[in-house]
Amino acid sequence: MDHLGGTVARQGRRVLLVDNDPQSSITQGLIGPDATAQLPPGETIAALYRGEPVYPACLVRPTAFANLDLLPGSEHAGEFNRPHPHAEPWELQVSLVEALEELRRQYDLILVDCPPTLQMASWAALAASDGLIVPVQPEDYGSQGLAAVRRSIELVRQTINPRLRIVGLLITMYQGRRAVHQLYEKTLRELYGGEVFATPIPHSADIPEATMLRKPIAWHKPRGAAAKALEALAAELLARLGPEPTSTPEAQEEAA
Repeated sequence: MDHLGGTVARQGRRVLLVDNDPQSSITQGLIGPDATAQLPPGETIAALYRGEPVYPACLVRPTAFANLDLLPGSEHAGEFNRPHPHAEPWELQVSLVEALEELRRQYDLILVDCPPTLQMASWAALAASDGLIVPVQPEDYGSQGLAAVRRSIELVRQTINPRLRIVGLLITMYQGRRAVHQLYEKTLRELYGGEVFATPIPHSADIPEATMLRKPIAWHKPRGAAAKALEALAAELLARLGPEPTSTPEAQEEAA
């Protein structure tokens, strides 16, 4: 998600990355694991889940890259990432919803990174977002969870966020020479048609290398195959979201 956000930011749009995963992978990828561990919980997304009286803009910090800001994650948010989120009090979700609503006019795009579970953190992001990008690995274990994702989306639509939609299914870790990947890509496209982004993200050493160097791929190796794929994905994403933003944009919030 940080590489997609970095690609869009390098194209001149204002992007906010929200690290909503208690593992804090995006935060670690941008400022390093030691700096992430040293962040006080009150300066991260944990403050929102705790209901602390904080202005959302005070939690946002600039990155070293133009147009790219970060609302950092924290392992302390993990205590709120409970199962059966639809049965939990609304107060656990409302702080994130209200925070993103307050921040959205400052950005052209808000990307919310979520854990790979449909628990409270993901539920809160779905409650706050306009759309959902679903990463899918082109293998059986990567595509089996789509039914559960769709059930959760429908439940969110029926209860708290009727505007939520799937923006696209994104094939990741793709190796075009592997027959099994070709087969699953073909199957996904047959099953879901235009819902699947035309651009798959290749399995590339450039991406973990960029993360290790604390750079989005667009700044690390902009001419590499992975960066070119993310450029194509960014163009496709923006086209799916609609017209280019005006001078006073209302950000599109996407959970992934």
